[in-house]
Amino acid sequence: MQYHLLRSTRNFPIDEMAIVQSSFFLILFFSLIQAFGSTAHAQARSGEVGPHESLNAVLWVQTSVEYRATAMGMYTLAALKLDEALMDPSWTAALEQLAGGDYRSLPPAVILDVDETVLDNSRYQARLIEDGTSFSATSWLPWLEEEAATSVPGSLEFIRYAASKGVQIIYLTNRDASGEDATRRNLLALGYPIDPASDTVLTRGEREEWARSDKTPRRQFVSDSYRILLLIGDNYGDFTSESVGTIEERAASVQNYAAYWGHKWIMLPNPLYGSWEAATIDNNYSASMPEKFELKRSRLDTYR
Repeated sequence: MQYHLLRSTRNFPIDEMAIVQSSFFLILFFSLIQAFGSTAHAQARSGEVGPHESLNAVLWVQTSVEYRATAMGMYTLAALKLDEALMDPSWTAALEQLAGGDYRSLPPAVILDVDETVLDNSRYQARLIEDGTSFSATSWLPWLEEEAATSVPGSLEFIRYAASKGVQIIYLTNRDASGEDATRRNLLALGYPIDPASDTVLTRGEREEWARSDKTPRRQFVSDSYRILLLIGDNYGDFTSESVGTIEERAASVQNYAAYWGHKWIMLPNPLYGSWEAATIDNNYSASMPEKFELKRSRLDTYR
């Protein structure tokens, strides 16, 4: 259209028009190259990144009242169930205690996961978005040392309430043992009680038999000394060893414990990461980011 407009208004000879046309597209071509190059250069200087699949999830945790209300509601429920559990000496939330042994006379305790259950690490997740990358030990361990995690809404109030009732607080985390001191400092700085008389922050690898991420051995360790009133976490593995599996296997497993949810087991929301995400990528953590993205897309139910 522009070519015809030029021809009609300037009345160039046909050979001159060809030169004008070629010159026009050459100028346009190099202008676009310069524009895209300038944009890429500006993004590199300003730290701008492209779309990241965790953006909505991080924003939901950091900004939404819906997340805050859900977390606070779960901890309010936990407080109600704690009172109920204290009145019933036969009550236990630990499958390990149901397997045998007399736990009724043991002192009471609650077991809580740490990350996204007590401590909010969404700032770390936000950095991954800004940096256009994904979780790695090289970025996670320095983050722990910053001790910059914040409180999950409702967690501090519940834990203080439980402690006031004489209930032992057990923090059972898959943070590596090398980060335990930083974890303790972060918790204490936010006001969370930690018993100085016994080890109540149980990290992965702290003992040889705790080297794996499966929390069952550590739950068993706690069950030998305390009656477990509640399990509180954000990941299926915080409650049972059946967290690893396909989407279908996990769906069948969770139904087997229907009587526990919201009663003895309290689940906090975590859209950021977890064994749910691992199931969507066939537990293949070695896959590239594009490969993981395509695997996740293949799990979508579009009903068409």
